[in-house]
Amino acid sequence: MSLRELTLRSEYRSDGADLVADFYTPCLRHATRYWRAVGYFTSGGLALYAKGLATFIRRSGKMRLVTGPCLARDDIEAIQRGYESRNAQFLAGFSESEFQTVARDRLALLTWLIAHRHLDIKIACTADASEINPRAIYHEKLGIFLDDTDNAVAFAGSLNETVGGLLSNFESIDVYLSSEDTQQRVQQKVDNFKRLWDNATDRLKVVDFPTALTEELLSPQLVYDTMPSPEQPVVVEPEEAYLPRSLVLRAYQQEAIDAWFANDCRGLWEMATGPGKTITALSALAKLKEEKAPLFVLIACPYQHLVDQWCEVAKQFGFEPIVAYKGRASWDNQVNEALAEHNWRISKGACVITTQKTFISNIMQVLLSNMKSNAVLVADEVHHLGAARSRTKLLDAFNYRLGLSATPNRWFDDEGTAALNIYFGETVYEFALDEAIENGYLCSYYYHPHLVELTDEEFGEYEILTDKIAKLFHRGNVDEPNRGIELLLIKRAMLLNKAQNKLPMLAELLAGKTDSLHHTLFYCAPGQIDSVIPMLTSLGLRVAKFTAEESTGERQELLKMFSSGHLQALVAMRCLDEGVDVPSTQTAYILASSSNPKEFIQRRGRILRQAPGKEHAEIHDLIAVPPQEYRQYPSAAFAAERKIVERELKRFNEFAEMALNKFHARDKIWELAKDYNLLGVFGGSE
Repeated sequence: MSLRELTLRSEYRSDGADLVADFYTPCLRHATRYWRAVGYFTSGGLALYAKGLATFIRRSGKMRLVTGPCLARDDIEAIQRGYESRNAQFLAGFSESEFQTVARDRLALLTWLIAHRHLDIKIACTADASEINPRAIYHEKLGIFLDDTDNAVAFAGSLNETVGGLLSNFESIDVYLSSEDTQQRVQQKVDNFKRLWDNATDRLKVVDFPTALTEELLSPQLVYDTMPSPEQPVVVEPEEAYLPRSLVLRAYQQEAIDAWFANDCRGLWEMATGPGKTITALSALAKLKEEKAPLFVLIACPYQHLVDQWCEVAKQFGFEPIVAYKGRASWDNQVNEALAEHNWRISKGACVITTQKTFISNIMQVLLSNMKSNAVLVADEVHHLGAARSRTKLLDAFNYRLGLSATPNRWFDDEGTAALNIYFGETVYEFALDEAIENGYLCSYYYHPHLVELTDEEFGEYEILTDKIAKLFHRGNVDEPNRGIELLLIKRAMLLNKAQNKLPMLAELLAGKTDSLHHTLFYCAPGQIDSVIPMLTSLGLRVAKFTAEESTGERQELLKMFSSGHLQALVAMRCLDEGVDVPSTQTAYILASSSNPKEFIQRRGRILRQAPGKEHAEIHDLIAVPPQEYRQYPSAAFAAERKIVERELKRFNEFAEMALNKFHARDKIWELAKDYNLLGVFGGSE
């Protein structure tokens, strides 16, 4: 059998191929050597191609694997058992029945392959001399199949050697054969792997597994891996019994939980929108319930749809949540009884999931004030609870506290931010957006800024509003909230968001694209949506508005139609900012956005969620700027002009900093920033 006998494609993608059945299995059946280098490996991934491995092993096949140091704890133990067993006596040759038995258990299979010398594993770490860099990771992905006559099939692409990579995720690989056209490329892959295996690769330290274990280079993790389908002979069991059977946590999720417990189960998680705060928090609660039963759990969410989402996931962790929102009659007695049973310690625990509005209501506050001990408060989008009224309702009865937010600091509200830090504790774990993108939990994106000039009338009104704000600010007590200033700030922000020239600019950007446009969001300001929808409809687009006016059922139906492609676009106003999952979004046009980091960071997180077939996202940002003729210095209007530009550039820089086209995006706006002495926004000097 030779690899030359195979008819292989030059590319395999998840939308048109089964990576295991169409590529891995036939290659393994024709190969005698399999060399693989990946950032992440799990025994579950190995077990998925057990059918191909049977023939591979029968022909005395040998597999070499180089992987990063992040391994599941049970995989580490299985690998260790395999190497320790190499000195034991085994039956000579290949036993079909023995292999079929071990193949049903992913860990037994991993141990068996190593013990029988069919698999060797080395660990690759980024290195600076002898010091391991804790932030950089080994993230390469290449593979090579070889047969007895050195025919080779090399491949490289996105997938890791995990269940997620081989089965669940949307992945692609490019394939190179030992032919005249690609022989040089194949040989390059072979040479790269040989140097890797021999620890001859710059910037890497590659050692065999026993050495990595001795030198404590490994990073034991609860690796989050999508589960195989039921017909596969693999079951991934979590190490912790309190987790759902199908869940193995990602490394950063476990780190967040450990940090919270290390701080006596108090603190804030500042985690980017998208990588699973809900799952992480419920895992932490399940662990706390295991250690501190009976436990009274209260989860407070800013919106009703988030309550519903939390309830569905909480049930998977064994919680039986009481849903507390809408009419008091539907939950009052249930909460009262649960509290009574908890206080008398005659229950196994209770879980109440409510809106933050209900949480701070008088009736709920009276009920919760009777709670005696052993209670935990989880606040989703915790920044909302820092508002003046809400922060006075944070009860001391909760001895365990967890606040979740991508942006826990309240905008222009140091007092509210301080109150949250005092009550919940400081931030104990951060998982930033750039980390989420770098590790593949959110998709990468391109950012396209488009400068939109204000009209003369709009700029004049902006100057008037700015003057009024300045006078009120200097007249009043800056330590006290000033409703007059707040209203003027809102009015001024709305003026920029609804700049008249944004609609013509949008029409220009969409020209010639309407037929191909799909999975697109348009973010609008209140009032602006009534102009945007008719314009988009006139272009022949299938669109619908997505606002607070639509019912929960209507929103769910709209999201289904959007995901399926029946609707090309949704025109949204605020209600997509927090908690609503629209992972299929490919493109977003931002017509309205405040300079409040909470708002634009949340919006970006919504857009960057992963989805099948989604390689990256596109963000178009319409930025309001002063009219060209006013950009003169010095001038009476210069201060007002500079404030406009500075306000918009802060958002621009946040979006551009992590974009794939960072420098191209900056080029579009560099001269404008230079004209107003605002290069400092980019980290340069003014």
